[in-house]
Amino acid sequence: MLKRLLQEPDLRGLLHGALSVILFMNCAIFILSCIRHVYVARRVPKYLRRVGIHGISNLADQYDTKYHGDEEAIARSRIVIKALYIHPIKSCAPIELQRAQLTKTGFAYDRCFALAVDAKEDEWQFISQRTKPQMSRIKQELWLPGPSSKQSDMLVEAGGCLIVSFPDPDPADLLQRLKAIFETWTLSAKPEVRFTVPLLPTPDHINQMKVQMKHFTIHSRQATGLDLGQLPDVVTVIPKLKRFLNIPPRQSLTLMRCTPDTLVRTTKNLAPLDHIGTPAMHGYTDQQPVHIINLSSVHSVSKLLPPENQPLSALRFRANIYLTGAPAFSEETWKRYRILPKTASSRKPTRVTSTLSVVCRTSRCTMPNVNPDTGIFEHDNSRPDRKKGVPQPSATLVEHRTVEDGNPKALGYLGMHCVPEDSSLKEARDHSGELCIEVGDEIEVLETGSHLYGSTENDY
Repeated sequence: MLKRLLQEPDLRGLLHGALSVILFMNCAIFILSCIRHVYVARRVPKYLRRVGIHGISNLADQYDTKYHGDEEAIARSRIVIKALYIHPIKSCAPIELQRAQLTKTGFAYDRCFALAVDAKEDEWQFISQRTKPQMSRIKQELWLPGPSSKQSDMLVEAGGCLIVSFPDPDPADLLQRLKAIFETWTLSAKPEVRFTVPLLPTPDHINQMKVQMKHFTIHSRQATGLDLGQLPDVVTVIPKLKRFLNIPPRQSLTLMRCTPDTLVRTTKNLAPLDHIGTPAMHGYTDQQPVHIINLSSVHSVSKLLPPENQPLSALRFRANIYLTGAPAFSEETWKRYRILPKTASSRKPTRVTSTLSVVCRTSRCTMPNVNPDTGIFEHDNSRPDRKKGVPQPSATLVEHRTVEDGNPKALGYLGMHCVPEDSSLKEARDHSGELCIEVGDEIEVLETGSHLYGSTENDY
């Protein structure tokens, strides 16, 4: 029967046509895939390698109840590093790392750039998610040289680059939409604007591009850096970036870069010099080099939120180190801790132990109210006794986490600020050259005590 059907001219023609269509579609998909591969390859730096986690985040399971901080479970567990993050451009989306280098000023490449506007004539001021929540949607990629990188390449000479992207604020035509789909292989993809920034231009490049040093303010302190607003890639995207951030056309916007010469000493909360060695330094962080968050503490705050604001993402607090295995808020008693490297099969440490001093609680501002995925300030639902909701989690932090009065402007406290100790940095230089920590490293608390924001500002 089947043989007789296959001998029918009409059916044979139909099968032949169907097979031809399938073959054509497969060939078309293969060709498009090859073209896309070549196109995407041309959009990335030729002599650099991308650094960071590109797939599933180490915080993908952050809402799991095993991180609630159950006392029995905590008693059986170790305190370990769950995730590591840096934020090269201050207040933009973070980059997750599996391994990070610790320096005197914190993690390498963390908050070494900042966006600034001319607030007044000849007065420049940094901007952040406090006033521009859409900055959370400005994505960053870190690209660094490898062993086989061409040393004469401009980006290799600059130590690598950032590739920065953000949603195109202008209406997209059909060609732009197709291009976005082609780049991402996703039907819902929307056009993005991309630009490349050298990590640290060499003196020759600075002179060639006429890059100047500029002063600006970060909160109440003065900062200084290279004004990279004249770089060709930056100049091209500034108009669109201003529209994306709702910056008035007549107001100027630029990108600042911290340099080794523009680092400043920390103030207000000072770690003992007999522990850290020399005064702590930082670039464009708000206050201290390193910020840690305990996932159990975030879970405890999350339980206090209105149901519509649960669960609370730990990423709203923009820490460098996210840890698990410690009881909620126990980190607030830490004065010093060390990070023990994971051991190799020989059971001998492969890296130097990192020791840090804890200097103060992290006083929170309005930024945790920003949903990092949408770039929108979030509130709880309105109530019969008020017309609109209040900002969350700030309202809950103020009510339940105003655990000290050191900073009268604080909207509650969550997380701790830390300073790397010189002894670890020196040992690393003598041992291998870099002080590095990894996800999975264990934390050992060395000293405990009390903290009060600002109480050590006159210690030296």
